[in-house]
Amino acid sequence: MISLLTLKKFIAEKKLVNLSLILQTFGTQQEETLAILELLIHKGYVKKCFKTPHCATRCLKCTPDSFALYQWVEPPDLALAPHSR
Repeated sequence: MISLLTLKKFIAEKKLVNLSLILQTFGTQQEETLAILELLIHKGYVKKCFKTPHCATRCLKCTPDSFALYQWVEPPDLALAPHSR
C-alpha cells in the first residue's frame, strides 16, 4: 500500500502525472490509489484535469478517466494568511 505522503511527494516532484504512471511506479491497486488521490484533491494539493487525445473522437472505447491527469498545486502559505479576529 502506498502512503499519502509518498504519493504527495511523487506528484510534487513530477508536477503532472497520469494514473498509469502512479500504478506502474508503486505497484498499487487502482482503487486505493484513486482514494488517496481524491484525498489530495480535497485537501487542495492536487488538481484533476483531462486531456482528451484526438483518437478519443473516433472509437469511444476508452473511458474519460483514462485521460485524467493529476497536477500538483502549490498550496497557499497558511502563515501568510490574515488571522481572523
